[in-house]
Amino acid sequence: MSQQIALLTIQIGLILFLAKFFGMLAARCKIPPVMGELVAGIICGPYCLGSIPLPGFPDGIFPLVTLNPGISVDPKLYSIATLGSIVLLFIAGLETDVRTFFKYSVAGTIVGLGGIICSFLCGVAVGTCVLHWSFMDPRSLFLGILCTATSVGISARILSERHAMDSPEGVTIMAAAVIDDVLGIVCLAIVTGIASVELRGGEMNWSSIIWIAIRSFGIWLGLTAIGLICARKIAAFLRIFRTSRIFSVMAFGLALLLAGAFEKAGLAMIVGAFVMGLTLSKTDTAFRIRASLTPVYSLLVPLFFVVMGMLVDIRVLKSPSVLLVGLALTAMAIIGKVVGCALPALGMNFNWLGALRVGVGMIPRCEVVLIIAGIAATTMMKNPAIAGATPEMLENMPLEVPIFDSRLFGIAIIMPLFTALLAPPLLNLTLNIKGKGVKHEVPDIAAQTTEFTFSSEAAAMIVLHELVSQLHHDGYYYTPLSKGVEIIQFRRDATFFSLQISGNTFIFSSLPQDIPFIKTAIYESVVEIHRNLSELKNLASPDVLKPDIFQKPEHANIRHNDLQAILADDCIIPDLQATDRDQAFAELLRLLQQHKLLKNYDLCLKDAIAREDIASTYQGDGIALPHARTDGTAKLVAALGISRQGVIFPQPDGSAAKAHLIILSICPREENEPYLQFISRLAAVLAQPNITQKILAANTVQDIAKIVRG
Repeated sequence: MSQQIALLTIQIGLILFLAKFFGMLAARCKIPPVMGELVAGIICGPYCLGSIPLPGFPDGIFPLVTLNPGISVDPKLYSIATLGSIVLLFIAGLETDVRTFFKYSVAGTIVGLGGIICSFLCGVAVGTCVLHWSFMDPRSLFLGILCTATSVGISARILSERHAMDSPEGVTIMAAAVIDDVLGIVCLAIVTGIASVELRGGEMNWSSIIWIAIRSFGIWLGLTAIGLICARKIAAFLRIFRTSRIFSVMAFGLALLLAGAFEKAGLAMIVGAFVMGLTLSKTDTAFRIRASLTPVYSLLVPLFFVVMGMLVDIRVLKSPSVLLVGLALTAMAIIGKVVGCALPALGMNFNWLGALRVGVGMIPRCEVVLIIAGIAATTMMKNPAIAGATPEMLENMPLEVPIFDSRLFGIAIIMPLFTALLAPPLLNLTLNIKGKGVKHEVPDIAAQTTEFTFSSEAAAMIVLHELVSQLHHDGYYYTPLSKGVEIIQFRRDATFFSLQISGNTFIFSSLPQDIPFIKTAIYESVVEIHRNLSELKNLASPDVLKPDIFQKPEHANIRHNDLQAILADDCIIPDLQATDRDQAFAELLRLLQQHKLLKNYDLCLKDAIAREDIASTYQGDGIALPHARTDGTAKLVAALGISRQGVIFPQPDGSAAKAHLIILSICPREENEPYLQFISRLAAVLAQPNITQKILAANTVQDIAKIVRG
């Protein structure tokens, strides 16, 4: 037992490392990280490097397992990985915007239904026409289910970058994606039920198929309706435990219980997990649960996709027939979504351009396809070869086989890979075509926008911080603001509104009755900021604090080679020509611009001057350390200027000081850089006695750099 646990521990550790590494590589290549995780699984799986004998591992770290058909890895590892699919669908349910779904339910339902039906038939057509199976063969049906599963995360990112999330095409794609998720999961339950009836020796006819469909849809719809009705009571029960970490774990426990119950009822576990997430999605606890389960998500979901990659037998991918069938399935999957979604969209006030954008936006397949393929690889069906086998052949023939063998699993992997790669350029191409996508503009009377514009982005961020604090104390839950995310959602009980941040402007989207509350919250936030500023005036000014900050510490926080990387030799001007502060800033920034270290010279100059106007960075002894955070650069950079005649730096008391040594540093506003460490390190070095005289006496740029770097 201890040896098995040790092997499992090593396997999980290696999987997590490879998942993050390959996921990062995929992201840098503009590919969904899940594809990198899938490739990591293929490389380290039992069909590739995983079964190579190593010292202490005679069968390899990931030996090939043949005990369970369809599962080529250790069942214990597969069981842990299965939790990742449950977490993924639970979070997907939590992120489903039920309000948006009902708001655009008509267009989304029609477009989603068209995409489901057409893509399902296209997938089944591959099984019937290319692989010559019957229409009701579980393998054909599962190919159809694979084609229905839309993963719009890729499209959503593109729409967000193009500021088209709230466009008619954007909201229709999102609403149709919800329909796809719901109906696709129900169809999965139906197909799984059909396979289970065949396995038990039952006869399949239309009456039994209809009964399975009614039963599966009824269980899903009934429990979803009960969940949505009781959602507030469930959330109130969870809030009894107060700490978000505790009630988030309990919510995940409920998802596991419902997932297991659905599996026992003959439905897929992910259906139950999705239903529980959907139940809690309309409650104010949804945001906290998602945030608290982020570490669990980051741990289990990549592990699941790596294990899915391990199930891929790369030997079958060498087969031309597998590649051809995979490409045929990919082509049919694309055609099914574009045609199935675009044609209904033409009848829903979209013109040909808008309909094409909607259809292309529904192309990507990713996570859900892999989950469905994994279910097909572990779900048993009656061996189709039994029908035409002789008694002698039956003796050595298994009665049960996985719905997807290694060949079909390889085919299933090809389709999401190509759709994920093709969708971004195709959607960008349609968005680049000039023109509106709708025939007639339809105003949205349900939700209204309220805008507040502030004097600068810095002022907007101060108000945002106070606003979030005010709403938090008022009992609101909210989605955390992170890099690259410009929308925050707030919710308390039935009240829900969103905030989009565009530069120095806040754009709220809410129901009309919530607008007075939003205006009150903004007003009170500004009042609180004014009160805090009044108290700050009683404290010492920045110039009073400065002498205590710029003293030489006992230890420095930044290494010599880091200083050299930030302040390069070719960014030193030994004879600065400027005579005043602003001219010196401009001269130093032009040098950085010449070496292509800036994204926006004008913005850097503006932000550097604005920072200097707040408090002078002149340190005495002829030294000035101007610095600023700005969006005009992509990394922390610095330039050094030596002025023999001196550069005038205005002082708070109205006097003027002359700086002979000026080190200007510019740091990105949002990135993680050793900005304060760099400034404090420079201050420590420049606190040496007679440092200015030593630098002025230096003969070469290299000598100056050596002195400055300490």
